[in-house]
Amino acid sequence: MSLQAMAWAREAMPSLPVAIKAGPRLLLMLMADYANEQGVCWPSIRRLSAEMACSMRTVQRSIEALVEQELMEVVPRQTKTGRQTSNFYRLAMGVTQQQQAADEPSLEELEALMAGSDEEASAKPAAAPAEHPIFANAAQQDDRGQPAQGTGGARQIAMTLDWEPEATHWQTETLRRGDPSLTWDRGELADFTAHFADKPTRTNSSHAWCAKFARWVSDNRKRQAAQQARTDQNNAKNNARTAGGSTHASHRPTGPVRNAAMSAAEGRVYLEQQRRQAQAGDAPGGDILDGEWSS
Repeated sequence: MSLQAMAWAREAMPSLPVAIKAGPRLLLMLMADYANEQGVCWPSIRRLSAEMACSMRTVQRSIEALVEQELMEVVPRQTKTGRQTSNFYRLAMGVTQQQQAADEPSLEELEALMAGSDEEASAKPAAAPAEHPIFANAAQQDDRGQPAQGTGGARQIAMTLDWEPEATHWQTETLRRGDPSLTWDRGELADFTAHFADKPTRTNSSHAWCAKFARWVSDNRKRQAAQQARTDQNNAKNNARTAGGSTHASHRPTGPVRNAAMSAAEGRVYLEQQRRQAQAGDAPGGDILDGEWSS
């Protein structure tokens, strides 16, 4: 990674036309992140596609946009058998021809540097002739210019509890999802990092993690909205029921309540007596008192 290239890319961003959207802007930052001190890099289209979380065709269109803006030059590269492999990219950092001749390796030297590298994901370039200083350093570095770890999957990181999405990546992902106003809070971030930190073997690039987090937050917002809608609906039903009164009448029997001191047989005698008095037109008998029956 070249700090000079990163600073140049940041300064070039505001000068880009409004028509240049998030894809080419993100690609410019990635190219600067990959570039060496001379502004030269050689990441594959497949790797850039994985880090930008987009299709390979989208990456190619972004490259074409940067070339059209004269911010980058593409140098095609082929193997000795004629097979097309990953290109060289030279950022237009304003380096003079004299400085290039003194500091930058020639295309032949770059060919020797990249000889035998895998198009898909080469963690470090092959060793090159020792006569040029750049090769001794490149042989010990990964695509970002950092010491090679020898683990494969350069730029792939496992989730940690202190991870936070980069502002540029978050803005890019919210634009891609069509929701630029989407924001996250600390609770959602804590849930996300705790969930994936328990899976140390699962690795992604920083931008890919940000894309997953944006989807996590968006889905969480949808669940909250659905839950709130159900709550509001239930509250509306309860309020309507309270305002209109109960619609269910009491089903308690309205007939005579049996005295707890009477047996079942005594109750039947009492009910038969009441029935006969009603048929005879007599007034119903008085209350039944607890205690012994008198003759």
